[in-house]
Amino acid sequence: MIRTVTDVEECRALWEAFAAGERVWDEWDIVSAYHDQRQYDLQFLVHEAGGKADGMVPMVHDQKDDSFELYGGCYPENRPLWVRPGDFPEFFEHFPPQTVFFDLNGDCVRTILADHPQYLPNFREQDQRYFLVPETFQYDFGNHINTFSGDKRSGFLYDLRKIRQLNPVIHWSDDDEADLFIRLSNQNFGAESDYIAESGQDELKRVVHAFQAGGYLRTITISINGNKEAVAFCVLYKGTMVVAYSSSNNSFKNLGKLLNVETIQEGCRLRVNEINYMTGMQWKANWKMNSEICYTMRKPPKPEAETAAAGQVLTGPIREELQ
Repeated sequence: MIRTVTDVEECRALWEAFAAGERVWDEWDIVSAYHDQRQYDLQFLVHEAGGKADGMVPMVHDQKDDSFELYGGCYPENRPLWVRPGDFPEFFEHFPPQTVFFDLNGDCVRTILADHPQYLPNFREQDQRYFLVPETFQYDFGNHINTFSGDKRSGFLYDLRKIRQLNPVIHWSDDDEADLFIRLSNQNFGAESDYIAESGQDELKRVVHAFQAGGYLRTITISINGNKEAVAFCVLYKGTMVVAYSSSNNSFKNLGKLLNVETIQEGCRLRVNEINYMTGMQWKANWKMNSEICYTMRKPPKPEAETAAAGQVLTGPIREELQ
C-alpha cells in the first residue's frame, strides 16, 4: 500500500527515518533550504506493510508547471531512492505524468534496473559526478597535477604562475558571502544567470545560511587589489568536502583555476576523504577527476532521439547487462 503525505511534520519524521545521514543532502534542514513552499506542495509517497513504513519517495508538486520532482529540487546530486527494488513498480504507478528525478545515485538505479529492466527507457539520461580522493595523491594536489601530460602540466602551472603575479589574497572563513557570489555570477552571465531573479537569490541565501547554521560552511574568497573577485562555498560533512558553489570575475584570466586549486588544497590540508565537485562540466574531466554515473528518471521517458542528441543515452556495459 502506498499513501501520500502532505503534512510537513510527518514528512520530516519520515525523512529522518529513511535518510542514512551519509551525505549532506540527507540533512532535512539543508535540503529544506532548497524548498520554496510558495511554489511547491509536499507529496511524499510512503509504502507501508503491516502498518509500518518500509519505503518512501519524498516528492513535491511544482504548481507553476504541474510537474513533480524530489524534495529539494534538482540541485542536490547523487541521491538514492529510499525504495526496496521489489516495490519500485508500485511506486512507479503512483508517479504522476511529468515526474522527473535528477541525478540519482548510480548504484541505487542499477539495482532497480537489474530487477526491472523494463524501466530502462525512463532512466536513459545520465550525467557524471566528479570527485577527488586526496589520499591517492598524498594530500597534495601538486602530485595530481604531475600526472598530467607534459604539455598540459606546463600550461597548467604557467597559468597559475601568471594569476599569482597579481598577488591574490586567499582567505578561508565560515562567512556568508552570498551577495558576493550573486554579484559575480550576474556580472559574468548577465540575463542568463540563475541569480538575476529574486527567487534564485532567495534560494542561494537560504542555502548558504543553512550550511552556516549547521556548522558545515567553509568559504574561500580571493581578493585582488583589495577587492574580492572570487568566492566558493564548500560544505564539510563527515569527511567529505562538497564544492557546492563557486564564481570568479572572468576579467581576470585563470582566476577560476586558482580558486579551484586553492579549494582542493584546503581539502588536502583538512585531510578529507573526498572532494565532491558534483555533476557536469568538461573541465572536471580535463583535470582527471574521478567520476561515476548519476541517472535522471523521467515519466514518461524522454524520446531516445533527444537524449542521443544530448549525448545522454545509456550505453555500454550497463545497458548490455540489462538487456
